[in-house]
Amino acid sequence: MFTGFAQEALDFLSDIRFNNNQTFYEQNKERYEKYVKAPLRALCDEMTPVVQVIDPQLDTRPGRTMSRIRRDTRFTKDKSPFRDHVWLGWRYPGESRSEGFGMYWGFGPDWLSWGEGCYAADKPLMDALRLHIRRHPDEVREVLYDPRIKDRFALYGESYRKITVPDDVPEDLRALYVKKGFGIEHSATAEEWRMLHTRDMADLLARELSAMAPLQQLMRRMRQQAEYAQEQQAKELEAQQREAAKQADIPARITVRSAEDFEF
Repeated sequence: MFTGFAQEALDFLSDIRFNNNQTFYEQNKERYEKYVKAPLRALCDEMTPVVQVIDPQLDTRPGRTMSRIRRDTRFTKDKSPFRDHVWLGWRYPGESRSEGFGMYWGFGPDWLSWGEGCYAADKPLMDALRLHIRRHPDEVREVLYDPRIKDRFALYGESYRKITVPDDVPEDLRALYVKKGFGIEHSATAEEWRMLHTRDMADLLARELSAMAPLQQLMRRMRQQAEYAQEQQAKELEAQQREAAKQADIPARITVRSAEDFEF
């Protein structure tokens, strides 16, 4: 059962930030296992039934949900081998952190936050959402401006500098319409920071995930619509290619004319 993160967890993450090397980690591995990894796994396990109610297709396996202390530095400029923070992230099987729309929670020595969104630009997903904004603005507005979301979470995401916004897009949804990808995030208050050290954090996170559920479910439908649109486009392209190939195989017709058709 999750009982909170002790101060030692924050101390370890702060220490490894300034001693980010293999030697320090090996000497302090027991601190990590006891004060960071064990309670993180306990919190992960307690959130599993909550997440499965939101969407049973979300991946709740600890190996896919929990962050690892060791970083993958193969494609990064920062070669620090270890993270100075931890997180839980719920995505769909097969998706990487840079794909799709998922929920998350995490903290470091000087931050604690949670939310949901796209980690990177996702044009097919956002194109589906843009179309939905135009066709069903009230549904998008109901989800995005639910008091549980509007009053606690901040909207983030990079916007296109040049994009045509149709006249039928409502004014209050235009900021979302122009996003390359987006998310919502809440930064913990002082009171919520104190909850990190107690069981109250599990209860709070369960409530917050439930509050974010309608947006997660909406974006799952947008993903399905985007995939359907891509499938239809692929079928249309395949049909066009078959027709072109068929036409290419038809020999040119030979027109037979009589001498009467010509003037001599």
